[in-house]
This record gives sequence, C-alpha cells and structure tokens, in this order.
Amino acid sequence: MEHAKKPVQARAQKTRENLLKAALAMYEKKGYHKTTVDDIAAEAGVSTGIAYRYFRNKKDMLLSVIAYGADHVASIAEIDTVGIPDKITDVRQYLEAVLKGFEAFHLRYRDIHEELEGLQHTDEDVRTLYSEISDRKMNGVIERLAAFLHDDTHIREKAYAAIGIMEQHCHLMMHNALYHLDADVMRGMTVSAVLCILKGAE
Repeated sequence: MEHAKKPVQARAQKTRENLLKAALAMYEKKGYHKTTVDDIAAEAGVSTGIAYRYFRNKKDMLLSVIAYGADHVASIAEIDTVGIPDKITDVRQYLEAVLKGFEAFHLRYRDIHEELEGLQHTDEDVRTLYSEISDRKMNGVIERLAAFLHDDTHIREKAYAAIGIMEQHCHLMMHNALYHLDADVMRGMTVSAVLCILKGAE
C-alpha cells in the first residue's frame, strides 16, 4: 500500500508544480489581474476542475506562486550557477553577476512585479506572506554575510541597506527607457556602494 501511494503523491506534486509554473508563465504574459484560472489550467494542459483540486481560488494560486517563486528565485532569475564567495574580497564579481540576473528578472516579470507591489499595500494576505518570505530570506543573507565579514557590527542593518540599494538599481533598470542610464556604469556604482556598506566604510 505504501509503495502504491508514492507514485500517486509524486504525480500530484508534479501536477501542482506544473500549475505553478503555468501560472508564472501566464502572469508574465498577461499579469495577475488579467489571468484567469482557466488560462492557467490551459497553459498547464489540465482541466480547470483539476486546477481547483490543488488551489481554492485565484488568490490561493497567487499566494502559492509567490511562495514557489521565492523558493526558486535563483533558478528563475538564472543565477543558480553563480557561486557564493568565501570572502569579502571576492564579492564584487559575485554582486555584478547577481545584479545582471535580477535586472533581467525584473524586466521579464515587470508587470506582475508592479501588480504585486501594489497588492502589498491593499491585500493583507499578500502583505503578510511577503513579510514572512522577506524575513526568512534576509535571515539567510545575514547568516551568509556573517560567515565572511570581519566586522559584524550592525550586520542586519548592512544587509537591509545593501539589498535596498540593489533592489532600487533593478527598479531603475526596469524603467530605464525613462531615465536613459548606462546600465554598466549604474551596476558598477551600485556594487561599489554595496561593498562600502558591507565593509563598514564611512
């Protein structure tokens, strides 16, 4: 009986993951508000009824996609092959590679990104989930930083300041048609600013 359950559970997990990937693809094409559960089911190659076996409604699917995206952001942004440096002297090249990946990520998912930014201010469930994910992710960043920073004074503040600068850079690049900035110059300045923060420069 136990052996019979495992293939069924594996298939169910695969179907659920396919629906999440399909939802992400449809959000990329149409945004969240214009995407229906029917659209997502069709993209995944299943019936709408099957989709509702895994998710209660459209919003439940969105929350699950946010959680899935957070857990797989490195592969989605195509930075999963970028090795985390062992010491601060190796971090510039790492930051530049990560920034390039996240620039592309923001451009690819610009519409859904902006919709989610808005939903954080209007939807309590989205705001709560974002807060939980952010706390978990930041704790991971802080733990990694602590492993190679010589001075761990205000390490949490350094981490938030560094991430904030990188996020702002990506937002500028996402709308660079308005600003006409040199992306390479901006990326270099951003990395230098982050390194100053991490090294505790005045």
